[in-house]
Amino acid sequence: MARPVTINMTAVLEAARKVFLRDGVRASAAQVAREAGVSEGSLFKRFKTKAELFMAAMQVETKAQAWEERLAQAPGRAPIRETLLASGLDLLQRMRIFIPRIILTRSSGITLATQYCFHGKKPPLQQMRVLARYFRAETNLGRLTVRDPEIAAHAFIGALSHYAFCETVFKYRAAAPDAYVRGIVDGLLRATAPREASRKPQPKQAKKPNP
Repeated sequence: MARPVTINMTAVLEAARKVFLRDGVRASAAQVAREAGVSEGSLFKRFKTKAELFMAAMQVETKAQAWEERLAQAPGRAPIRETLLASGLDLLQRMRIFIPRIILTRSSGITLATQYCFHGKKPPLQQMRVLARYFRAETNLGRLTVRDPEIAAHAFIGALSHYAFCETVFKYRAAAPDAYVRGIVDGLLRATAPREASRKPQPKQAKKPNP
């Protein structure tokens, strides 16, 4: 009796992402099957439709990530610049994966709930909340002076997502990823550096006697 054919689902989804991101949603299941090295029939034993295969391939990982844990443990301990540089680079790498997928999903015309693609979560909003908590904690400790942590987090995430958007849509990069993140972080820190609580009074100059 012949053994049932086993399929490496990770390899299938990687192949599907490659095909769909390269050729768009109009790419066929047959193309995906060829890329994955499996039969088209095997695909449809696991996915009822091409739409289901497409959405599975476009799913975004939403589990807690290393950068979130880093920010949770950093307030009052780790150097702020190093923390933001490492987190910014990690986030930018994720944006460069996330943005092409969401653009393709939005343009696909597949009428499936967005929640299905992102497991009920919205990654950019979750990222902004995590970053805002970090800014608030460092401000409370006196290591930053961020008046509105939510706006600062929105601006930081927005700068990273715009990089990924321009790279995806226009093939444009203002700088290499690490240089771009350094520029964003250094600009933020110049604007939020703690101000001196008090300044030493300047010595008064003696008044010259009237002639």
